[in-house]
Amino acid sequence: MTTTAPGPAARPAGAGLGGLLRHDGFRAVLTANVLSATAFGASRFVFVWLVGELTDWNPATAILGIVIGLPPLFLSAWAGALTDRLSPRRLGPLLFGCGGVLFAGTALLVSSDAMTVPLAMVCALVTSVAPSMLIPMIQALVPSVVPEGRLMQAVALQNLSMMVSTMGGIFVGGAVMQAFGTAAGFVLLTVACAIGAMVTRSPAVPERLAGASDQRGTIRDGLRIALRNEPLRSLLGMTAVFGIAIATSMLLLPEFARDVLGQQSLKASLLNVFMSVGMMTTSMVLATRWSPRRPGWLLSVLAATALGLGLVAIGSSRTYWVTAVACVGWGLFGGVAMTMLRTLTQASTPPEVMGRIMGLAALAQNGVFPLTAVLLFGLVAGFGVATSMVLIGVLCCVLMTIIGLMRPHVRAIV
Repeated sequence: MTTTAPGPAARPAGAGLGGLLRHDGFRAVLTANVLSATAFGASRFVFVWLVGELTDWNPATAILGIVIGLPPLFLSAWAGALTDRLSPRRLGPLLFGCGGVLFAGTALLVSSDAMTVPLAMVCALVTSVAPSMLIPMIQALVPSVVPEGRLMQAVALQNLSMMVSTMGGIFVGGAVMQAFGTAAGFVLLTVACAIGAMVTRSPAVPERLAGASDQRGTIRDGLRIALRNEPLRSLLGMTAVFGIAIATSMLLLPEFARDVLGQQSLKASLLNVFMSVGMMTTSMVLATRWSPRRPGWLLSVLAATALGLGLVAIGSSRTYWVTAVACVGWGLFGGVAMTMLRTLTQASTPPEVMGRIMGLAALAQNGVFPLTAVLLFGLVAGFGVATSMVLIGVLCCVLMTIIGLMRPHVRAIV
């Protein structure tokens, strides 16, 4: 069956930011989103930097990416199915709590000088489990706490908080590590998880997703709907390409800043802040002032051009401030594209399988992390960090052109 996602209609009266932020449920979901994104994004930077301190062998970063990416690859779809069945008030605290305990254990290993490269890989694997499973749950909660007519605004705010907290967490983590040592970065993540566990226990968090069925739903049901439904199938394909670009940025940008630009951890993490400034700007515009009339067409064009060209620009730079400007530009276009991509994906999804489709979306975006890391392993070994980033940028342009511009399903969304 082919469906057309409803475009962002004119906002209802009183649909300002204040109205959304005064809603207890949305505010709780937004706070949980900030904390989970901090744990998910900043932990990757901290582990990449830790491995860089333990060894000078560049392909180790790609191996780390494979390890970190395994939990999203194998657990995202399952986490989405659990979200359709279990209470978020129980699942959320459990996942946050487990993550906090594992980050605390990693901090102890680092502070006691017991950490080795193989042990760091194991810690990266186990600490990635809880944040990976939190992503589908929190994304699936958004349509349950806001009216349908305000979905794009709510998604823009959630994307804004996710991007800013991910990049801001990387920056704060880099600053804390430079001031107090690498172990302090893991302590910061432990604190974020502890607060997240308390927030998701709040009565403001829905007991069940809207439209959730009492019957046990399977991952296969969600996958069947996703693969048979356009534009949902194409939107999930675009999500996977976004995942390739994001994985490349997370894995190579710290190494690029250190080895190509000659910067330390603070300035390396600051590049992510520049990227978040661009994302924050466009996400705020979408949340408050602008609803694209042809979101499918705009998404297709931005995804086919700006996504890959941003990586090409960063990889081609040899000056820190030129790289910073490229990061801001990439963030500006990325903020628009990512907000529209998830809004249209959720608008195309039947409510009874929202958790499973969000699990598949998380799988598409974050599950490609290890696959991208395998690709980068070979590229970095053969061509170096900078050239590898350029090549991945070109690949993203080609894939997004095929999915978004050469096929009508996404472009036709109005």
